[in-house]
Amino acid sequence: MGLGRIEQLKQDYDVRVDWKPFELKPGTPPKGIPRPFKPGENNNLTGHMKDCADDVGLQNMRRQPFVPNSRIAMQAALYAKDQNMFEEFHRATFKAFWEESQNIGDTAVLQEIFKQCELDWQAFNSPEIYNMYSQQLEFYLREPQIYGISAVPAFILDRYLIMGAQPYSVFQEIMEHLQK
Repeated sequence: MGLGRIEQLKQDYDVRVDWKPFELKPGTPPKGIPRPFKPGENNNLTGHMKDCADDVGLQNMRRQPFVPNSRIAMQAALYAKDQNMFEEFHRATFKAFWEESQNIGDTAVLQEIFKQCELDWQAFNSPEIYNMYSQQLEFYLREPQIYGISAVPAFILDRYLIMGAQPYSVFQEIMEHLQK
């Protein structure tokens, strides 16, 4: 949903976007963990989540039955960003997880995303490059604590923090205030 909000902001305002990684569930094992559905629950979004997803045109977004360890995907996103391919990589990763229920912590899934985005998996996976992005990720993962970010999506517009799935009117109100 953050992606949809960003797209709207870019259309309506002159904004610079700088995506940063956020580890939602630190300590998730490498293969991920199951996320069982509650009684009566299925993979369809409901309530506020469904409203927000529909609002930004994400009709195919589904609740997932597992939580991936997304660290390698976040490292790969940093690599894609340096290759000027972040948006393409981000969209493909989003689709793989939220629409196709693929485990984005699985290197085979990421290799396929790299292929789709015409990124060089061999270069990213070389020890020197991989370690460099691993260190960068550690640095970036400390940043949310500085700003008090504890949920995603999170946006910082100048000095204003917006956390969670919020209606677009919240963004518009802040942008209008900032333009005064």
